[in-house]
Amino acid sequence: MDFLNNPDVSGATGAGEMSTGDLAELQKSLAAGYGSDMASLQGGSALRIQSLDNVLQATVQDNQHFVLFNKLAKPKATAVLDEWTEQKSIGGFLGDSFNDQDGAAEETNGEYQRMVGKVKYMTTYRKIPIVLQAQNNIVDATALETTNGTKQLLSSIEFSLFEGDDLVLPKSFPGIRRQIEDLGSADHIIDMAGDPLDDVGPIMTAAQTVFGFGNFGRSTDIFLPPSVQTDLNNDLDPAFRVALDNSPQSIVRGAHVRGIQTSWGAIATQNDVFIRDEKMKVPFELRNATHAAQAVAQNGIKPAAFTAAAGAGAADSKWGAAHAGAYVYFVTGINHKGESTALSAGSAVTVAAGQQVTLTITRSAGQAETGYVIYRGRKDGTAALSDVREMVRVPVAGATTVYIDKNRELPGSTSSFVLNLSASDHAIAWRQFLPMMKIPMAAVNSPIVPWLQMICGYLRITKRNQHVVIKNIVPKGAKWKPFA
Repeated sequence: MDFLNNPDVSGATGAGEMSTGDLAELQKSLAAGYGSDMASLQGGSALRIQSLDNVLQATVQDNQHFVLFNKLAKPKATAVLDEWTEQKSIGGFLGDSFNDQDGAAEETNGEYQRMVGKVKYMTTYRKIPIVLQAQNNIVDATALETTNGTKQLLSSIEFSLFEGDDLVLPKSFPGIRRQIEDLGSADHIIDMAGDPLDDVGPIMTAAQTVFGFGNFGRSTDIFLPPSVQTDLNNDLDPAFRVALDNSPQSIVRGAHVRGIQTSWGAIATQNDVFIRDEKMKVPFELRNATHAAQAVAQNGIKPAAFTAAAGAGAADSKWGAAHAGAYVYFVTGINHKGESTALSAGSAVTVAAGQQVTLTITRSAGQAETGYVIYRGRKDGTAALSDVREMVRVPVAGATTVYIDKNRELPGSTSSFVLNLSASDHAIAWRQFLPMMKIPMAAVNSPIVPWLQMICGYLRITKRNQHVVIKNIVPKGAKWKPFA
């Protein structure tokens, strides 16, 4: 029978012909199937050639994501203690130079302060088996792990550029927020108090501050998380949208806001995924399986006790009537190796307008923690650990550490950073002592190829008064909000 031209074999039973049952068995034996255990494949599955994508598909950070680090100038530090002089003023005061024609001039001089920066060391240890290196892989395993190590170091740097705090983690360098807070100027910290950053007002205020007398700078860039960029794109008044490229698509509703035009120059928007919002402020142990295992391993630094009590507030309390309600608190111990699992302060604390909450943390028995991460729940939220977000990090203050929650730091909120990156102003830089290095290590008692990767440097802000932090931003699209 001609099977190609006459496929109907339903009635075929003669010699040399295939019955319907035989055809079904043939089709079954030639089926490719979906089995993935190579040793167990039978029939047609055993004939199947593997379809293997030779491109590694990775959903991890890439060089483009290290936005601030890539933009910073990187002058060389020549010693691990890096010194410079900060000039605060030229001396005198406005209108103080008038005198008689033969009068004695008043003596005055500029104000100077010697500043010292400490180079910090960032390292990662990597290794691969020699067998893995020798076999035919999808990618070069050594090259891939070297790239992974580089990205790990740069990720630590990018995050710390914004949030680094050497009081909480002494091995870290102080980031932008810490250094601007140390300036002690209320003008350089703009508090959104839980509102979204969806208009130009706070950004204009920041630019005005930097340009003003005593600061004498100009704001060039604002670094913000994607959630804040979305609010700007969706809600910024169309009157502020300028089609710089003469394209009508540049000013359509929801178009990307590439910059904010101010009277003191344009401020470019820079999206940085390392600026944390509520999604990245869930408790450490709940972020993924790796964090959970690390938290358990770190339980030697878990605080021994934690209590929370509401009471009369000071004049600077920001617990308003709209915030009154019940709140739960958790705390973890932290050092450069990670966080412990969370310890609850017990039942929810009821806070009234004008009050404050005193949090008391008792140090762990091992006393190896260098700081604590305090988490707070939503107003009248649940007591579940998944329903709290990071509020603040505080350094260890001895056997007992006390933190007063005046509602000045909002859990789950995010920040934006208005910076002066003008090369000619030398206002901020990454001071690099040693470049990224790969140091071969010895395989002591196993057939591996080990190496150490290292970079040394720190963030130096030489003109702190030319930068502004906008804090306590709660984006409109946030799924978890402190007072929702």
